[in-house]
Amino acid sequence: MKTETRIPFYLAWKYLQRGNKWTLLLTVFLMAVAFVNLIFMSSLFNGIIDGTNKQIVNTMTGNIYITPKDGSDNISNQENILETIENTEGVEASSPEIFVPASLEFNNQKGNWTVLAIDPDKEKNVTNVSQKMTSGKYLETDDSNSIIIGRQIAGGEGVEQDAFSLKGAEVGDKVTLSLNGLNEELIVKGIFTTKFLDTDSRAFITNKTLSKIIPIFSHNPNTIIVKTTNGVAESDVIDKLRTNGINENIYTWEEAAGFMSSVTESFLSINILISFVGVLIAAVTIFIIIYVDIINKTREIGILRAIGIKPYIIFTSYIIKAAAYSVGGVILGSVVFFGVLVPYFNLHPFVLPICDAVLVLTKTDFIARAETIMWVAVLSALIPSVAVTKSKILKAIFGK
Repeated sequence: MKTETRIPFYLAWKYLQRGNKWTLLLTVFLMAVAFVNLIFMSSLFNGIIDGTNKQIVNTMTGNIYITPKDGSDNISNQENILETIENTEGVEASSPEIFVPASLEFNNQKGNWTVLAIDPDKEKNVTNVSQKMTSGKYLETDDSNSIIIGRQIAGGEGVEQDAFSLKGAEVGDKVTLSLNGLNEELIVKGIFTTKFLDTDSRAFITNKTLSKIIPIFSHNPNTIIVKTTNGVAESDVIDKLRTNGINENIYTWEEAAGFMSSVTESFLSINILISFVGVLIAAVTIFIIIYVDIINKTREIGILRAIGIKPYIIFTSYIIKAAAYSVGGVILGSVVFFGVLVPYFNLHPFVLPICDAVLVLTKTDFIARAETIMWVAVLSALIPSVAVTKSKILKAIFGK
């Protein structure tokens, strides 16, 4: 009995050992191509989703987003609340922000964009806007007549939303900020580009500037954004904040993302669809490879049956052979993907209007797609090999 169970492995080994080496290499190569095709699109969409999420967190909302209690327009007792937040375990930094209901005007070009009054020192500990200055400089706490604006506000050649911009405002230009009927001339100190349209359609002034225009506005923020420690779940930090007495509305960045969360959900749906198509392509490719291989061995299978080899031993040997092809394809495909494609796209990411996307493949996705390739290979070998072993022996040998 033990000898009989070894026969399929023996036959599979002999097939691989005595077969044409170029055919073997080509088969493994095609398996690898099918595997890379399966994981590439998935990893690309994962990269877009991951890049978009990081843009939301790093340039807009932080990990946690705090707004006033229901019925209130501002967060009162700012200093005590900030101290409580920053003393909470899992919090790395926090920054109060004041949404300023103002418009901006430059050379008769006027528009309403999101203008935020901030403490620059606190803000740069939560967001990375300070690191994205493409011209000029970031704000300093003592600035009282300066403003920094996003690329989409500044406008100019190549700007996606130039039609609704200030049509080429530059560092050193004076823009007029209109707030509650009051006009204040501010100097553009810097222009930033985060490659995230929502953030690049924002402008920032200091709390000192806002206090100069309307002092009462600068006392209490209407949002506080919080950066959490890497690896700490936002939900756990929110529970601790509430335990520590923060009674304001507290949201995770996903909840605060709004429209962008629906965009990432759309990418997820597309990713699932693309993955399904990839599986179909891989299945058809592998089936054709193995089917052609088995059909070319029909006479050999007939001879094996004629000398008394049981059918289940024959098709089991082909299943083992197909499994060997698929394992070889997964290994080669993994080497190409992680050794060539991932490093290349880390150096040369896909430049999109919302982020620079790299390839991101989770362990779960990798295992699932590797298993898919292997199962498809096994089924692709099983169907034609069973069909051949059920045909008449003479027909298999002589084709009649």
